[in-house]
Amino acid sequence: MFRPLAGVLALTLVVLSGGTSPADDKKDDKDKALSGTWLREANGIDLKLEFGDKNTFKLSAFGGENGVIVTCKYTIGKDGEIKAEITKAEEKGNFPAKPPIGLEFSFKWKVKGDTGTLDDLKGTTLEDAKPVLEGEYDRKKDKK
Repeated sequence: MFRPLAGVLALTLVVLSGGTSPADDKKDDKDKALSGTWLREANGIDLKLEFGDKNTFKLSAFGGENGVIVTCKYTIGKDGEIKAEITKAEEKGNFPAKPPIGLEFSFKWKVKGDTGTLDDLKGTTLEDAKPVLEGEYDRKKDKK
């Protein structure tokens, strides 16, 4: 279970990077930033993708009290591909497969309404994470 969780965390970092679609407006890539908080549950793992400051996001992956919080920086390519690099990884509880700092990966992110879809995840050692990270995420609604 921990091996897929590590891969899921790395993939989740990629998924959480969305709030806009790469096709939105024809702005320069450096003017594009993803926003919002996105949630997904897959294979008993709760994923949370949070976009904060421009070109950074946090991905949390937890199975109960054990998990990891990963901070990433990202860029959006002209083809809409998101390329990310892990800059920080914080283990919580007993989480033996924390992803390494410097791990680079890429993915596609599409938003339609309150649903974001992460697919085409690529990166070294991420094959086990694909089934958990790829798929639909729900936009977290702010409480009023």
